[in-house]
Amino acid sequence: MTFIKDLDTPLLRLSPRDVFTVGNSYTAVHIFGGIGSGKSSGPGRMLAGAYLRAGYGGLVTVAKHEDIDLWKGYAREHGRAASLVLFDENEGFNFLTYEMARQGIEGIGTVTECLLAVLEAAKRASATTSQKGEEEFWEGSKRQLIRYAIAPIYAAKGAVTIPDIIRFINTAPTNPKDPTSAEWQRRSFMYSVMNAATCAPKVKLPDSMMRDTIEFWAEEYPGIPDKTRGNMVVTVSTVLDRFKHGRLQKAFCSKTSIVPEMTFHGSVILLCMPTLTWNEDGVIAQQLFKFMWQRAVLSRNSLEEKHRARGVFLFSDEAQETVSSYDAEFLSMCRGSRCCVTYLTQTLPTYYAKIGGDNPRDAAHALVGKFMTQIYHSNSCPETNEYASRVIGKVMKRHGTYSAGNSESINTGMSSGESVNTGTSRNYGGSTNASHSMGGPQRGHGSSHGSGSSDGRGSNWGANRGRGTSSTESRGYSESMEYQIEPGDFARILKSGGRENNYLVTGVWFQSGRIFKSSGTNMMLQTFRQK
Repeated sequence: MTFIKDLDTPLLRLSPRDVFTVGNSYTAVHIFGGIGSGKSSGPGRMLAGAYLRAGYGGLVTVAKHEDIDLWKGYAREHGRAASLVLFDENEGFNFLTYEMARQGIEGIGTVTECLLAVLEAAKRASATTSQKGEEEFWEGSKRQLIRYAIAPIYAAKGAVTIPDIIRFINTAPTNPKDPTSAEWQRRSFMYSVMNAATCAPKVKLPDSMMRDTIEFWAEEYPGIPDKTRGNMVVTVSTVLDRFKHGRLQKAFCSKTSIVPEMTFHGSVILLCMPTLTWNEDGVIAQQLFKFMWQRAVLSRNSLEEKHRARGVFLFSDEAQETVSSYDAEFLSMCRGSRCCVTYLTQTLPTYYAKIGGDNPRDAAHALVGKFMTQIYHSNSCPETNEYASRVIGKVMKRHGTYSAGNSESINTGMSSGESVNTGTSRNYGGSTNASHSMGGPQRGHGSSHGSGSSDGRGSNWGANRGRGTSSTESRGYSESMEYQIEPGDFARILKSGGRENNYLVTGVWFQSGRIFKSSGTNMMLQTFRQK
């Protein structure tokens, strides 16, 4: 079937002036929304339809059984019913044979990582935890155990099966004297495999690999303390034992009718192994196939143009059910492989609980931060809403100010006073003079006296009164950096669909590095119709 290749081709029209393109889809989309918020029936349904109409191939994880019928309906509605491939226990993907056929003896490392991914999925499904130091030790021990089992089995038989891995590990020597014991050699499956790999191999191992394998099983492994060695064996064999029988055996250890590369040519593989029905088996099965598909997608750029031109998508509703530690790495690189990843979940804490690792909070934020388009719906989780507000960011907001006032003053008063003054003054004076005439002396004498006094008294009084009024009025504004959308708004103003909302769902559509023409910012309020 035909498919859209041009990165600038619109997949959705978000507003009269804004579109969501093929290129945008390859930068990954994440949708948050509480229970009943409309995330699946709104943008989830809309994006699924867009990918199908564009001719993408894809992989869909399934948490709820009803999602199987939902995707069958999507495929019929958009003309892709013939593209839908249902992967359940009636189909098969022998992942060990697949990987060894793809890469030969050089693929042993990849097969080892696949089995480790199975162990990781089983650990998270059973909600077991361990300390950091213990985790590093057991991870390395499991990797050694599996790697040194796969190599000789493949050399001896030309194929690898999980039952053979379990038998090989369980019959390994536990005493340094065992390898030379005729009794041990007679009853040990491991010895027969090692003998065939050395003397009559179907696939010859490189000398260095064979030498390392012999040294590990003959010298290192028997020297491990019994308790530690027993824990290693139980950890690996208990999980792999799931693949010896039942649904996992049928789906992953027998025939191969489905391979990841089918999506490169338009198939949409629906993992019909609901985690709410298959439980731990469903988690392990879906994580295993998703891991193999992710590895195939990242390596497809080495293939011919016809195998890498079509866009592919990974669609995971209730993504916390099948999330893995490899997802963040995959998201970092899958854009170049024309892959669109779309995850839907309720809250950030659901990832904290499921993602595992030493720092699940950091791992969850690292994962979600890889999605360049994020859509937020009605949610009552404060942490998720705070995160959404921080991602969208702050802007300068202006707030008007206004003040007005009136004042009135009244004053009254009275004053009175009295004054008294008195004074006295006196003066004295005298003069003497003499005079002579005709040549003789002449004399004279005089004096004067005076005194006086004065008194004064007075009083005064008065009264005064005054009144004054005034009025003031001022206008202005203040500016501050604030969230474009406050955390509380995600729980308060967004519609969650249903009859009461005329089957309309509203959400905040955010895209990193983009300014929407309709809003002038990096986000816009978007309405989705459920029907």
